[in-house]
Amino acid sequence: MSPVSAYDRPTEKARPVPFALQLIFHKKSRTAVAAAGIGFAILVMFVQLGFYSAVLNTALAVSARFDAEIMLISPRFAYLGATGTIPAGRLYQAQAQPEVTTTTPIFFRYADWRDPANGANCRLFAIGFPVSADSDISPLRLKGVSAQLKKLRPTNSLLLDEMTRSKCGPVDPSGSTEVRNLSAQVVGGFKMGVGFLADGAMLMSDDTFSRFFGNHPLEEPHLGLVRLAPGSDVDEVADALRTSLPRDVRVVTQDELNALQTQHWVENTAVGNIFGMGTLAGFLVGVVVLFQILSTDIRNHLPLYATLRAMGYSKKRLTRYVLEQAWIYALLGFGPALFVSLFVFPLIQGATNLPIFITPVLVVGILCLSLAMCSASALVSARRLHRADPAELF
Repeated sequence: MSPVSAYDRPTEKARPVPFALQLIFHKKSRTAVAAAGIGFAILVMFVQLGFYSAVLNTALAVSARFDAEIMLISPRFAYLGATGTIPAGRLYQAQAQPEVTTTTPIFFRYADWRDPANGANCRLFAIGFPVSADSDISPLRLKGVSAQLKKLRPTNSLLLDEMTRSKCGPVDPSGSTEVRNLSAQVVGGFKMGVGFLADGAMLMSDDTFSRFFGNHPLEEPHLGLVRLAPGSDVDEVADALRTSLPRDVRVVTQDELNALQTQHWVENTAVGNIFGMGTLAGFLVGVVVLFQILSTDIRNHLPLYATLRAMGYSKKRLTRYVLEQAWIYALLGFGPALFVSLFVFPLIQGATNLPIFITPVLVVGILCLSLAMCSASALVSARRLHRADPAELF
């Protein structure tokens, strides 16, 4: 048997390197600089959108934890820091609906807090509600609060949010502090976090709340919680309450209250607008940086593109090559930006106690923004190819 000829041996097909990759890695130092610039723009978007998410978390920090399906609020309600008051009698009237099981008045107010041990002055958000001897049900869905309600029965006792800024104290192990220049005792804690709303939060009985805030009348709560029996149609009950109750109260579902909170913090405060504009600024910076990179690259490789045009490559295909370059740059910048963000976000949270987190939704959102940013730059840069005449380039 004659030996197999070399020409008859099966040969393994070589995989061609994508054209866009060849252009990008032709000069690695230039690619590294370009990826760093794009990565910085993506990092800016990460941080700005992270703070924007913290604004959203601030909006829902309290309202999303109410253990009720329907709320009674004042017609003057703007957000939980500016609520107006409602007549407590409307809560009793609401109980006439057969689906309503219980109602609870809630009190809100900002309070000046002072730690006598270190003299720190802070602004905390105070939440008050009735604490009865025969009930251990908290009006807020917060872990561990129900088990501590009995500690709130003595006047001047309060539970302190563990996410309150550390500078606020109390330093004294006994938990002694001052609220509106009156002595108070911290008897326990909970974990909530109120973000931009205040330096921290505290829970107390309605009697304690009234004492701290100039004998605020308990007949004028700032909000009323309405709990329904399991299986009740929330919208139907809300409509029935709107019909039966006077116009001095406004009936909203929890989703509607959350929407009001979000609208206030995102649209009506400078905080939401600043971080929204910051994200846009990062996006535009990335577009400009990548446009400069791709435009320079196209100018340097015009003879190469002209040759491809002369060989029959369409404008659409050449544009696709530029798009592929842009997408590769986006991925090269996205990886380091995500890596840095994983370290930066915990540092920001630890220093400020703001609810800023890296979430899958944030990561996917930034990736989509990065690809959109680079695609926009590529499409603008590729217009230079469309106007070029191959016969004039040699």
